[in-house]
Amino acid sequence: MIQKIRKILVPLDGSKNSLRGLKFTLNLAKQSGSSIIGLHVSSLPFFLKTPSIVAQKNKKSKKIISQATILSQKEKIPFKAEIKQSDNIGKTIVSFAETNKIDLIVIGSRGPDPVLELFLGSVANYVLNKSKIPVTVIK
Repeated sequence: MIQKIRKILVPLDGSKNSLRGLKFTLNLAKQSGSSIIGLHVSSLPFFLKTPSIVAQKNKKSKKIISQATILSQKEKIPFKAEIKQSDNIGKTIVSFAETNKIDLIVIGSRGPDPVLELFLGSVANYVLNKSKIPVTVIK
């Protein structure tokens, strides 16, 4: 039996791939009548957590979520935005999805900073391997 998709989680990081993931999800939500939760997980190493850098990071987080909200409103798709702070982005995404009874995660294959991704490991890869919830990876 195929499970009905009611809630789709889209991690948003400001990258082209996360935007493609959102656009894919908007089309899917139209067809399935589902709602979307856009999750932005903000992460900063402890040595960079100065008031001005944190303020700059918060402003960027709000801009990412604002863009996603506007796109969803244009398509008349129910959209809820969440911003979380965490040192482990992948773990936060997986935990959020499980806690909020998400039916599908749609995630971009690469984040906004390929160098950082190589250093820290791929968030998409972590989510794909650790999530018990179905995951669609968008390239």
